Amino acid sequence: MKTHTENIFLLLPVFLLLFYGCIKEDGITPNWPKKADLPGNARDFAVGFSIGSKGYVGTGENGSYMKDFWEYEPAANVWTEKANFGGTARGYATGFAVGNKGYIGLGYDGSSYKTDMWEYDPAANSWIQKTSLPAAARDGAAAFVAGNKAYLGTGWNGTRLNDFWEFYPDSNQWTQKAPFPGSARSFCSAFAIGSKGYFGIGISGQYNSDFYEYNPAGNTWAQKANFPEARAYASSFSIGDKGYICTGTDGNKYQNDLWEYDASADQWIQREEFPGSSRKQAVGFSVNGRGYIGTGYNGDYLKDIFEYWP
Repeated sequence: MKTHTENIFLLLPVFLLLFYGCIKEDGITPNWPKKADLPGNARDFAVGFSIGSKGYVGTGENGSYMKDFWEYEPAANVWTEKANFGGTARGYATGFAVGNKGYIGLGYDGSSYKTDMWEYDPAANSWIQKTSLPAAARDGAAAFVAGNKAYLGTGWNGTRLNDFWEFYPDSNQWTQKAPFPGSARSFCSAFAIGSKGYFGIGISGQYNSDFYEYNPAGNTWAQKANFPEARAYASSFSIGDKGYICTGTDGNKYQNDLWEYDASADQWIQREEFPGSSRKQAVGFSVNGRGYIGTGYNGDYLKDIFEYWP
């Protein structure tokens, strides 16, 4: 005769299977709940970053360029419109956050490539222009933040670029660093794990899969395990000691796969697919141990947002 406890353990797998099956309807999975859509226009080539417990998304394009800027509160699943980006409306810009301030700059505004950089203060809900990048104007640059500094490089201005720069907000100063060691390219993906940055893929004369680690302490690059498939226009974020790359295109099709990078093992591990439509040019950011991916383009401009639970 089976005990009461044994019956519970026999029924538990059945219950979990039924529970998972219910949640999985409409493509929504336990690890990827859908969140409130971005309230502004659908768009691609926006920027996203997080400050404290909130996320921020702004700029982008959908046939015209935009400068609206939105704050996302994950706990309430609510978006709030904030002060418009301080520069000209644009797409293909680069965004990041250092400490309690956010930054958006570079990009293309329909008439010129840009070098300007703007700082957002959420406490004052205001933008202040900072020192422009002292290098070629560009769009499609990638950036990560390690410690109290940002690192930015590559891009496109009619020519693909591989220069690499450090921005120190406290002194409002840019310092040129060792160039990105791969081929000159644009629309790479980047994230930070601990004190180091990880940077790669993107488009040169071809779609690329190579991936590199940057060590700010030594100003050195080391090639790491290739991303599993060549692609560009992908989204990225980091959570704890892992980095993530999702969506994008290999030039033939839009993607919705999610890959986790374990820096200690120098290994890519495939995780549960992004449940929204396959797309490129989406935003990615993380808040309090959760990742967020949304907006982008798949033949239509998009505004949906999904949350990833590792």
